[in-house]
Amino acid sequence: MSSITESVPVAAGAPSLPSFGAGGQMYIADIWGGFNISGTLVNPLFTFHQTDTGVANAEQLTNLTEARKIGSTMEFKAVQLGLRIVPLTSGAVISPAVAEDMKSLLASAVVTLTYGSNDTKIGEFSGLHLMNPVDYVAADATNTCAVSSDTVNTNAWINLKAPVSIQANLNIGGTVRFTRPVPSALYSTPNTFGFVVIMSGLKVVKS
Repeated sequence: MSSITESVPVAAGAPSLPSFGAGGQMYIADIWGGFNISGTLVNPLFTFHQTDTGVANAEQLTNLTEARKIGSTMEFKAVQLGLRIVPLTSGAVISPAVAEDMKSLLASAVVTLTYGSNDTKIGEFSGLHLMNPVDYVAADATNTCAVSSDTVNTNAWINLKAPVSIQANLNIGGTVRFTRPVPSALYSTPNTFGFVVIMSGLKVVKS
């Protein structure tokens, strides 16, 4: 006679989910690079690393540990792109007029991404992606920086039609070109505002 343990099926355990990819670790990550806003219309990207003492606000403007490279032991696949204008110092005053300048500059931005030593173009994007159909900033009666809720754009990312794959040790670069003059309020005090291009995706680090 069979015992009860022989007649009751035993549930198979759930399959294990590996935390590491083949030969290394895989995780969601960002790569970003930018520059201090000045009166310059064409600005290069990824030309310095985060500990570069020769560049003001370097650690806020990039997370690269080596200029123009993502590293010799990692690969990156970007699926989204974001453009950001950010205050870099506590003394940055964002009045309604300055907020309007920031939006206007963002709308005029044309971002080109390249890779390889010959700067092969892999993408070109307009800041208009991140604008509302009718985009404006509204001040309140006391002229403090009150922005109407209906002017806030929830589309903070450009979803890439095809992922951008960056191989280990591959040079990356690009430019941000503004098609209108840079508002002087954004650089009258140097190194106060920054423009950042951020790529979001998947990073693979080899063991």
